[in-house]
Amino acid sequence: MVYCPYCGEKNKDNATFCKKCGKRLPEIENKPTSHHLPGEPIHSMGETVKSSFEWDVAIIAALIFLISYKILGIISPSIAPWLAAAFSILYLLSATKKKASIPLLIIITLLIAVNIKAFIGL
Repeated sequence: MVYCPYCGEKNKDNATFCKKCGKRLPEIENKPTSHHLPGEPIHSMGETVKSSFEWDVAIIAALIFLISYKILGIISPSIAPWLAAAFSILYLLSATKKKASIPLLIIITLLIAVNIKAFIGL
């Protein structure tokens, strides 16, 4: 239904003039509606999405590595680096949208972890 912007009357979708006041109704574009899942990017079919590196995933993975390494180092220092690396890689695998970029993300994550350790001392 189309509502007249002048008098508020309901009109059919294909109406050109209002049935109550007779004024011309505005043109309405008939774009197809699409349904998407929550968390899925919203874009039209013809539109290309510019890809970008997932810095947020790399930073969070680096923090997971450092924090879990610190905690596990207190409990069991011999296996702490291996478990921390496993936690970080599991996060990368679950949070990365493009699975092909995982090897690069692992390298960037380690570099970020080294920098955070150097500057903050975590």
